[in-house]
Amino acid sequence: MNLTKVLVVGGYGTVGSQIVKILHDRHPHLELLLGGRSAGKPLPFMSARLKPFLLDVSKPDPLAHAPEDLTLIISAVNDPDDMLLLAAVRRQIPLIDVTRWTERFTQSIERLKNENIGSPVILASGWMGGTVALLASIHASSLQDVQIHLHALYSLQDKAGPDSTDYMDRMTIPFAVTTPTGVKEVTPLSDPVPVTFPNGYHTNCYRLDTPDHTTLVKAPNVTAADFRIAFDNKLSTFALVSLVKSRIWDLLGKSTRQKILYNPGTGSPHHVVIQINGRNQHDMNAKRQVEVTDPKGQTHLTALGAVIFAQQIIRQNESSTVPPGILFPEDFGHFEKSVDDILQFYRSEGVQIVIHDETKKE
Repeated sequence: MNLTKVLVVGGYGTVGSQIVKILHDRHPHLELLLGGRSAGKPLPFMSARLKPFLLDVSKPDPLAHAPEDLTLIISAVNDPDDMLLLAAVRRQIPLIDVTRWTERFTQSIERLKNENIGSPVILASGWMGGTVALLASIHASSLQDVQIHLHALYSLQDKAGPDSTDYMDRMTIPFAVTTPTGVKEVTPLSDPVPVTFPNGYHTNCYRLDTPDHTTLVKAPNVTAADFRIAFDNKLSTFALVSLVKSRIWDLLGKSTRQKILYNPGTGSPHHVVIQINGRNQHDMNAKRQVEVTDPKGQTHLTALGAVIFAQQIIRQNESSTVPPGILFPEDFGHFEKSVDDILQFYRSEGVQIVIHDETKKE
């Protein structure tokens, strides 16, 4: 049997190895190449369908020695100079990226304007590999004048890869969000909002700059979107907010900031609350709350975000067609998957999703 080749760049890492494991177990016809800079690394698990592949994303052409019959590339490591992105686009190999924070995300989109994009480029760099934006968009699609508010509870005991703290250098840099009255500039860790998470934990969540609030408002029915975060330790949340507001954060060295934010544990559930306000087809106020819990933690939920989009490209020759061009997680209509299909995928991997729907007249 001819195996379909998929390259997972960073396939040895915390997120990448879980992407590899999920794809391996769900698709027995895949050969998975694990891209990394160092030779001799042990594979995350034993299988004849796993192959090491030496690759350095800092090189001018990271894919110079890649097989010509690659079906898909999934990037689970930072690609700071877009070398991997450009190499994939110029070879017309579909690419899924889960690593770019908002500034890099925007720069990459701008750079691709000069390229002839003949394959799908799925920028799933929002929270949890685009999972949160995807779930928000499918539950907002039937409403108008929609405002979407995303809230994440970050567990200090959860697993995390070293790239997960790249946003720390932007904690004092203002960013733009879209509101019903227009675009306004806000600062990170400002404007606290009280939220009760699925585990019963009640705390204030604070603004964070993620690609989600940039891409969700591209939908014509969405007038506002924002993202907020809290730690599962109120003292830690208070300490970080105080350091940022006092500007002491700017005075700390990068290694010190990383020590504060990067102390991964052995694993802990990840919780998200998505609040959607809009108007339904009867012009009635509608409020929907989607509560998401992944018992296996944030890295697992990020891996699932990459896999749900990967599956559609892997199945291209069977039933679906993913068009060429830049795509975002909430472009779910391009992937020919129903809401039930999407929810079933996550639930089959252990993710708990509860939807509350409230509709009333003004």
